[in-house]
Amino acid sequence: MQSRKIFAVQRVLVSGKLTVMKENTGGVFMKDNEQYFQTVLNHTSDLLLIVDRNRHIIYATPNLYDFTSYRLEDLKGVDAFVAVHQEDKEFMMHRHKHLLDSKKSNSTEYRYVKKDGEVRYFECKTTPLPDTENYLQVVSVRDNTERKQMEMELEHHKKRHEVLQNSLKNYSHDLTSVMKLADLEARMIEELVTILPGSNPMIVKAFPEKITKDGTELSDGKMVSASNRIFIKIGEREQRPYILSIQASAIHEAMESIWLETLAHYSMMVFENLNMIESLMHQLETASQRKETPQWVLRMMFNLQEQQRLTLSSDLHDTVLQDQIDLYRRLESLLHSYEIEKEAKTKLIDIEQGLLDIIHEIRVTCNNLRPPLLRELGLASSLENLFEHIQITSTYRISFNSEDLSGIVLSEEQTIGIYRIVQEFLHYAEEDSKATQVTFELYYEKDLLLMQYRDDGIGESATSDHIRLTSITQRAQSLGGKMEITSNEDSGLIATLEFPIHLERSFV
Repeated sequence: MQSRKIFAVQRVLVSGKLTVMKENTGGVFMKDNEQYFQTVLNHTSDLLLIVDRNRHIIYATPNLYDFTSYRLEDLKGVDAFVAVHQEDKEFMMHRHKHLLDSKKSNSTEYRYVKKDGEVRYFECKTTPLPDTENYLQVVSVRDNTERKQMEMELEHHKKRHEVLQNSLKNYSHDLTSVMKLADLEARMIEELVTILPGSNPMIVKAFPEKITKDGTELSDGKMVSASNRIFIKIGEREQRPYILSIQASAIHEAMESIWLETLAHYSMMVFENLNMIESLMHQLETASQRKETPQWVLRMMFNLQEQQRLTLSSDLHDTVLQDQIDLYRRLESLLHSYEIEKEAKTKLIDIEQGLLDIIHEIRVTCNNLRPPLLRELGLASSLENLFEHIQITSTYRISFNSEDLSGIVLSEEQTIGIYRIVQEFLHYAEEDSKATQVTFELYYEKDLLLMQYRDDGIGESATSDHIRLTSITQRAQSLGGKMEITSNEDSGLIATLEFPIHLERSFV
């Protein structure tokens, strides 16, 4: 009986046709081939099925149970699609009808639900045999669950990594404008709630007993876990600790711990700066009631911002960027070292390209935080590089004229300060004045470096209390300079800035 069954299967499977093998050489040939065929059926890693036009299983290899958790007798007279995932069933029904109508082989992927509810990912290739009784089809099924899970895990990690990177980028950018402790606290809580759902973040302003009782030291920036909570000391204020606390269960991956540490590190720097600034401002309020902020205060504030940008840029470059590059190299090595199916390789290449894009974005962020080679290239050349980069994506045209500045001496503080002023003007042109043409001129007269900015945008936006123009005015004042603004609704904005400089003296 078994030999007849094997022979019947052979008739169907050989070359995808109803081919009857000749019984010759005294039955020896037939006996040997039945043995080999049985060996193939018993040890194939794929599941082989023969189904009729109604998708009833006529024959299945012995590994049917391993694949589906059903035995052949369980599926007798039952539609083979009975355990196909509900969301894939309509597609599979349509595919089967198309296969019968077209009489052409096809391949597809779908999800299969085992008896215990486990979802597996199958890939099947179906070959129709239209000339057979009841229109039989040969189906080869492969379990691709591990590959699919690896792809989904890679995709999940890629997307999660992008979310965390963008979070740090936006958070660090927003911190540059935080000037009050309450704003820092609100921004920090907002980011934690958004990125770590269920973290239940709070600020503790006393050492929790659950930490201090066991003698655990809570130092600045150190993550300490206790009683299902994570504590990070951000700093001290008026001799009282300022501690961030979140639910420990909100951290699911190592990259999230790194993200939290980085976020806390950024917050610590701002917290320290705010303490210093508030202390100085309190001294100023008690010593003077002048409305104009002294130059040295403005200078200190902008220098602190630049130092913070420098530190953030260095941190991003030395940690996050290097981690990205390491991940990219490992993925690149994986693609070149192993044989990977074409579809999976295509998706891995997409992930590889995504990593390259993230690396590029981090480098751009680092460059914006701290322009490279600003001191080496000088102000004029650095501005030319900036304009060339901005021009690629901006909605306005930029014209730049500069005298030879080799005869003047600019300090590093002046160079970066003027560079930041130009960046603010570019943001103003893009977001506020809606200009189509922007012009910068840079020249010097006697002991003054002069810069003029012009645009053809909305002149009425250029009021004295405009936040960007106020920032530019304060930046110029911090460098000992000043700015004059002229504008009207028709001609846009004209801003002229003066900065004191030192001229190179030549002696004959």
